[in-house]
Amino acid sequence: MLVNFNENLRALRKQKGNTQEELARFLNISVQSVSKWECGDGHPDITLLPLIASYYSVTIDTLFGVSEIEKQKRIREISDNYYKIRVEKQPDGTLLKQKGINEGIELIRNGLKEYPNDYWLMQVLASDLWWKSKSCENSEKLKLLEEAEILCDRIMQGCTETMYRNSAESILCMIYNDSGRYEKALEIASRSCDICDTVGWRLANILKGDELIKRIRKNIKELTMYLYLSIIQMKENSGSLDFESDSEFQIILDTINKELGR
Repeated sequence: MLVNFNENLRALRKQKGNTQEELARFLNISVQSVSKWECGDGHPDITLLPLIASYYSVTIDTLFGVSEIEKQKRIREISDNYYKIRVEKQPDGTLLKQKGINEGIELIRNGLKEYPNDYWLMQVLASDLWWKSKSCENSEKLKLLEEAEILCDRIMQGCTETMYRNSAESILCMIYNDSGRYEKALEIASRSCDICDTVGWRLANILKGDELIKRIRKNIKELTMYLYLSIIQMKENSGSLDFESDSEFQIILDTINKELGR
């Protein structure tokens, strides 16, 4: 997606009426680097893209000449491929395909090369890096956690959408805990919202018609995933799923079974 970057950069610079030297000075790099970019002989480090976009008051996508419609279409393609690799129900009944994690990470990393400022991609990659770190040790584990933390920090610093910020906070909570920063993990966990006070839950009380049904299905899917992960955690820590003494849970379970049996 860097095909048109050199042409767009040159056009934006001329439109602003500034020189290569002025842009280089703003970025604290050599003028030769800017010259190479405009000639198509290279491209800037990913960390410089937000600065360049800010300097010319455009989005990063505009730097690459990507329209919003094209971007969303491509993101959907990446998303569909990702979920086929990582989240679709497997023959053994599991929801997460651990053996596909490396392929999923590679797919999302490549997606971020195309769209370096996409918060969905950042959040998904951070989550998978954390997942992978659980099966690693020592320096490899810390390296994965560090990369995931950087992605989450970028989301928290630049994103205004509650959904992605909440997701980034949840991942940071796990990263802090797994890297020995227990107090920071507790701090984040204690300020997190209740599962039934999320954007999805609120929307389900506002939307109507087909949009409501679509939202409810998404909510059920997400809640089912939370339930699945909670069951795994309980089995790992206690070895059983004993709810016999929990009368409130039994009432909820009986109600669900009644509704499903209609």
